[in-house]
Amino acid sequence: MVPFRETLADPLGGCMHACHMTLIRPARILRIFVLLHLVAWCGHPAAAQSMVEDVEDPKDPEELEPTFHWIPFGFFSDTFGTAIGVGGIYSHVPEPESGLLGAVTVGTTGSFNVALGGTQLRMPGTERLYLYPLAVAARYVDQDLYIGRNNPGFEGERAGSHLSDPDNVFEATLWDLWFKMESRYLLPIGDGSGDAFLNTYVVQDGQLLRGATGGSSLNPLTSGRTFLIFTPEYRRKNVDNEELNVPFETLNLEVGLLWDNRDFPYNPSTGQHVEFLYKRDLLDSDELNGWSSMEFQTGAVFNVGRNRVAGQRVLAFDFWTAYSPSWETDEEGNVTKRPPPFEGPTLGGFYQLRGFESDRFQDKAALAYTAEYRVIPKWQPLDDLRILDWAKPRYWQLVLFAEAGRVAPEWDLSTLHEDLKTSGGFSIRGMFYQAVCRLDIAYSEEGTRVIAMYGHPF
Repeated sequence: MVPFRETLADPLGGCMHACHMTLIRPARILRIFVLLHLVAWCGHPAAAQSMVEDVEDPKDPEELEPTFHWIPFGFFSDTFGTAIGVGGIYSHVPEPESGLLGAVTVGTTGSFNVALGGTQLRMPGTERLYLYPLAVAARYVDQDLYIGRNNPGFEGERAGSHLSDPDNVFEATLWDLWFKMESRYLLPIGDGSGDAFLNTYVVQDGQLLRGATGGSSLNPLTSGRTFLIFTPEYRRKNVDNEELNVPFETLNLEVGLLWDNRDFPYNPSTGQHVEFLYKRDLLDSDELNGWSSMEFQTGAVFNVGRNRVAGQRVLAFDFWTAYSPSWETDEEGNVTKRPPPFEGPTLGGFYQLRGFESDRFQDKAALAYTAEYRVIPKWQPLDDLRILDWAKPRYWQLVLFAEAGRVAPEWDLSTLHEDLKTSGGFSIRGMFYQAVCRLDIAYSEEGTRVIAMYGHPF
């Protein structure tokens, strides 16, 4: 099972299956959000415009037949109650590298979600422009949102700020309507030059044999793949409280540039990545709309070699920061022109500070560091599990990780390195077909979270 990217109250980017457990709050134990799909091509965004081929089972892409896989699922959570659902993918449609995705989940509490999307859909008449559409309609019951100022019992405090109390939470039942159309254009430089607009990685036991798309140099003109990113998006949440003074509707446009210089983004052993994103809300009807935000992320992976029990060992490092230049705070502490709580400079969730709730911290600026030690054991029993034949398992991996970061009212390097929040833990990951799945166990001062998600966090 491979999840769509999401935040606690919202899916953010594709089919997902996420479970969360906070030990200090028994009432919220085992929260699960499911927008599920089966395998495939909702993989790590940095691995766009590619296919993976086993050296033992080579296939001509032109000979791949359209195939449909589906799976029913069920679970219990505070939000959904007893829930059932079904997810599926129609792969190799309309192109060999493409896929159409869908999922629906309903629960006894009245919560539900429906998601439809596509991945690696080549724009007709082009070779380098690919589309990743997504549409989601959902209703979530009793969601915890770190929003509001002067909430009862927390006068003088803004929920979600660096020193805010973890109990300063607003609980809401909300409707969520979301449409986005991410597009990625591969520039004809580096490992994307010539006719290499669709790359094939040839692997054995999940490790790259040939087809590397980076790691040979630090010059983007000769190494790595560079993408232009353009994403229009509409998102609206209906929350029954007019006093929150937080935007819940956005029509925004994201533009960005990504240089992915890793040899094999699904399981990198060497290389770097650099990404810059700028997002602007096009609504400007009142003091809450018209926000903007910027993000910068960079990292590197280093191969530390094999040993008698490990077929691969790597050290991976990541730095991420975000800033909202439109964010304004008056003398009374009221905030205007801020991104919604699910956008912009936020920490906590699936990618930074995983030991904290999703969107636990929000402010004008944010910064985070992550380090991971990733090991692929030589013992790989997945190939012997017939029940997983349909998913084409390639490897399983053990990971130790540590994280540090904080939010602040200004982007000040000194402030952002004071009193850092920290989290850490371990992860079990596996590559199935053309996607990486991970199960993270993350710890922080506010409890323990269990996360099931697709893709490496960076």
